This record gives sequence, C-alpha cells and structure tokens, in this order.
Amino acid sequence: MPVASRFSRSVPVSIGVHLLVLIALLIVPITADGDLPTVSSRVTAYVAALPPPPPPLVRPAAVRSTSTARARRPDAAPTMAPVGIRPEIPTDLPVVSDLPIGEIGAPAGGLGSILEGPALPPPPNPTGPIRVSQLVQPPRKIADARPTYPEIARIARIEGTVVIEAIVDPAGRVDHLRVVRSVPLLDAAALDAVRQWRYTPSVLNGEPVAVLMRVTVRFTLSQ
Repeated sequence: MPVASRFSRSVPVSIGVHLLVLIALLIVPITADGDLPTVSSRVTAYVAALPPPPPPLVRPAAVRSTSTARARRPDAAPTMAPVGIRPEIPTDLPVVSDLPIGEIGAPAGGLGSILEGPALPPPPNPTGPIRVSQLVQPPRKIADARPTYPEIARIARIEGTVVIEAIVDPAGRVDHLRVVRSVPLLDAAALDAVRQWRYTPSVLNGEPVAVLMRVTVRFTLSQ
C-alpha cells in the first residue's frame, strides 16, 4: 500500500480521538455530582491583642501610715483637718538678760569690731623678681649714663633701638641684663650704659623687692 494513502486514512482517526478526549474533559466535570464550598457573605473582624499586664504588687512594707510619716518628719504638711485651732507658740524668742537696754549681746569693741573683723596679714612677697605692673609706684631712675656711639657703627651710618630686659635689685642697682631686640653693632654699647643706671628701691608690702623691667636705648646719628 502506498505511504500517502496510509497517512490520509490515519488523520481522520487521530482527529476523532482528540475530539472525544476534549469532549470528555469538558462534559464530565459539569455533569459530576459534588458539593461546592459555601462562601460566607460576612467575615468577622479579628485582631490579635496581647493580654493587659497584671497590676503592680504593693508591698506591705512600702505602705506607711500618716502618723508614722509625721512623727519622722515634723515639718510635713498635714493630710487631715485639725479638730480645733490652737494659738501658735513662738520657739525662737530672744533670751532676756539683766543687761541694760541697748547692751544685750553688744561686743566689747562695739559693732565696728563685727563689721571690720580681725586684720588679715599681708600676703608674703614673692621670692623672685616681680614685674613693674605689680607695683603701685614703678622705680624711678636717679642715675643715668649715655651710651658711647661705636665708631664702626658711626662710619657705617647705622641707627636703631636696642631693647634690654634687666633686673633691678632691691637696692636699685641694675643686674642680669639680656638683649631682647638687637642691633648687632650697637648692643655692647647699650649694655655698658644700662649697667651704670641706678633706680630708687622698689617696695612691696613694706619690704624691698627686685623688679624685672625692660629699657630701650636709641642710637641716632646727628646730621
């Protein structure tokens, strides 16, 4: 038998089998007897909530009576209305003595001794030199010496100002010199001149003290 005729005969058979299977799948579920689930028309709302916490326990020892609290604290405010009103008795009355009026409790030196009080000792003086700003009156120069202009600086036409930090001892003599602002050719002449200066003694709390101060020496060439 030819192949084409055999294929043409099997096609209608295959189509018929498929149609039967499809009809069985559609019709059998429809005709089958079964109870469908009932859909509720109303859904009850439900919210999960935690149970409320239990009330706190009251310890018997923590409960105190009003009378016990007032006995321990006399100044506590009363919680109950008094039965009657009693006159107040002052407890801070002054003690009456046999002294005349105006002399009760008066000190021997009068009220001025209470207001003034005992005189405080003056603070100790510092062991080292103090600055001029700590003195009521700064030291005053009583002996001066003019510096000698160095010849090499004169030839080089050098001018300037030398600042020196010096310590004036309690007797007024200048000691411990240190150049703060330098002019190299003029420093030595400025130091020699300042060593010859003398000042009035400085006093702090009634005692002579050494003073730390700065002095300036100006060098100017004449025209």
